[in-house]
Amino acid sequence: MKYFKSSKTKVSYSLLIGFFILIASLIYIYRGPVHRSIVTINLGSLYTDYLNSKAQFINYFSDNDIPLVSINMSPNNFVRMQKERSMMVNNYIMNGSQWTQNNNYFKVSFENENLITRGEIKLFGMNSDHFRNPNSHSFRIKFDGLKGYGDKKQNFLHPRSRDFITDPLLNIIFKKIYEGISINYNPYMVRLNKVNYGVFYAEDFFDKYLIENNKRRESVIFEVVNDSLEFNYLGEESSLELISNELSYQYKNEYQSFLKKIDRNKVKDVLKLALISNSGHPFIDINLHWYYNPVTDLIEPTIREAFAHRLSLDEINSFPSNLDFKNENKILNDIVTLELVDSVFSELASELDQIDSIIQFDHEYLKLKKIMPAYAKNIALKESIINDNIKLLKSIKTTKLESKSSKKEIIEIKQDTIIRGEFIINNSQKLKIHEDVTITLDGAYIKVFGGFLANGKKGKEIKIVGINDSGSIFFNTEENIVINNVIFEKLTNLESKFSQPSSVTFYECSSIKIDNSIFRSNISGDDYLNFFRSKNIKIDNSLFEETLGDAIDADFSELKVLNSKFINIGNDAVDGSGSIIEITNNLFDTVLDKGISAGEKSIIESNNNTFKNCEIAIVSKDESNLSSIDNLFNNNKVDIAGFIKKRYFDFPEITIENSNYYNYLIEEGSKVIGIDSIKYTTNVEAKLYGNIYGRASN
Repeated sequence: MKYFKSSKTKVSYSLLIGFFILIASLIYIYRGPVHRSIVTINLGSLYTDYLNSKAQFINYFSDNDIPLVSINMSPNNFVRMQKERSMMVNNYIMNGSQWTQNNNYFKVSFENENLITRGEIKLFGMNSDHFRNPNSHSFRIKFDGLKGYGDKKQNFLHPRSRDFITDPLLNIIFKKIYEGISINYNPYMVRLNKVNYGVFYAEDFFDKYLIENNKRRESVIFEVVNDSLEFNYLGEESSLELISNELSYQYKNEYQSFLKKIDRNKVKDVLKLALISNSGHPFIDINLHWYYNPVTDLIEPTIREAFAHRLSLDEINSFPSNLDFKNENKILNDIVTLELVDSVFSELASELDQIDSIIQFDHEYLKLKKIMPAYAKNIALKESIINDNIKLLKSIKTTKLESKSSKKEIIEIKQDTIIRGEFIINNSQKLKIHEDVTITLDGAYIKVFGGFLANGKKGKEIKIVGINDSGSIFFNTEENIVINNVIFEKLTNLESKFSQPSSVTFYECSSIKIDNSIFRSNISGDDYLNFFRSKNIKIDNSLFEETLGDAIDADFSELKVLNSKFINIGNDAVDGSGSIIEITNNLFDTVLDKGISAGEKSIIESNNNTFKNCEIAIVSKDESNLSSIDNLFNNNKVDIAGFIKKRYFDFPEITIENSNYYNYLIEEGSKVIGIDSIKYTTNVEAKLYGNIYGRASN
């Protein structure tokens, strides 16, 4: 007979049950932090690690030519930054709230394609996807001003944070179809302190470089935070603070006036992008950033942080109320009317094929996808959602606006006329000024959004003359502008309440022909003529004399200047920034700064021109390409100059053929063809702009 000795350790089932109940109760009580810790942080981080490992594997075997960025910081600073990241994670786990505190910058070295520069790094991002993974978190680099990057900022973040391809695609569409402000996304393999962070997007920051790259005039960028305007960019040394103060005051105290500044056309365009992606996330106040355009006095939206979802008929029928503007965006809630929404649908119906074409054939978009094979499945999924949304939108019947008659109302001025205050030609009108007519501007601001014909004759010239408070003229039209035998005298930029530096401004114009005309003696303003994002411009057989500042300033424009004279010019005769200009058979006599100035990647051909008695005849700077062929230089202080002014750009190029130059200032690194045994000059910029040569910048 066997006897079993009972165990001395007795299990109390009631205690076990009580223990499990306690644990379950704690999990239930703290279910939010537990879920956020396990699912959002840990599982989310593991998924990011999986994506990074897959990306590394695919890139290795596909021999993918994706550029590498290597960032290094001191071990102590790396630990400090990771401690900040842990604080962000803990805040999210315990409170479930976004991170709103400031993060610290730490010094780094930054290497990209053999270009080494310095800067500072900090964590950025309010939501957990930006900081949950210790080896794949978002960060921002602030560069220190050296060549190649200048003092720009860039965000680096995992493609998942920008819905893999949705944000890059929408910004390409926004730029190429709607001429909106486009945020660039450039993919890099990132290593931080030798740790592989995987494939990241380098995303444009809201600063002057974003503005310049989108061919806009420098101005403020802001978002709405807690019903106040918070400015992301205020200019160098807060030089744009006056504009920011005016906008903030209007928003708080003259709200209806502020709303009138919102660019309805650009708002319609971002709403179209919201439709095809079925995403309202970009329109949350703190996500939507606005740029104030000082030329048009309008506030333009940007688009960022969209996440593609499949669209349904119910969502189309309820659009845009399904975006919840009432709670998410006060400005859009107050300006988006039924009429505007109808316009969105009617215009989009004719634009869907263009959007389709970008997705299928656009070189920039296809190139981006090609160097992102590691995320091909994720990209294909998002693209298929957007394509399905487009098909659905094509399948529904939209009420198109009735086509308006193309016949324009003709506004004729047949006799001498005095204009005071605003005089507007809208896009359904055409202004025709008859020969031998004198138009006197007295505190006048002429705005032309339609056609313009001022066709004088020799001996019966048209005169546009300023008296007393004088006047400004602003063109913004796709219609033809014809100016022939017209004399402009004593004009000013001051009658425009917008930030227009010129007496006569051509903004986003498509066809300009100026012949046999005279521009003389403006009484205020940097420029006489300013062309901004305009094309098909021809100036022939005209005279510019006694100007205060630049005679012609071309920003991101394409033009020809032929057979003309520039005499006694107060600053530059022809100043190009980001422009393509042909300058042939002209005389430049007594120009107080530069006869021709090529800047910011301009391409300028100077052929058979004469430069005499000028401070500096021709200048190429900031990655521009200037050719001087068959030019004559006589008695100028400096004939040719080449240098970097803005450290963001590379060195310029200059080609000299059959041109009798006598002296030059060329900075080492500039690419020069046609000058043998160059004697380089250091720090050329410090010798210009009124320091030794030329005229001081304002």
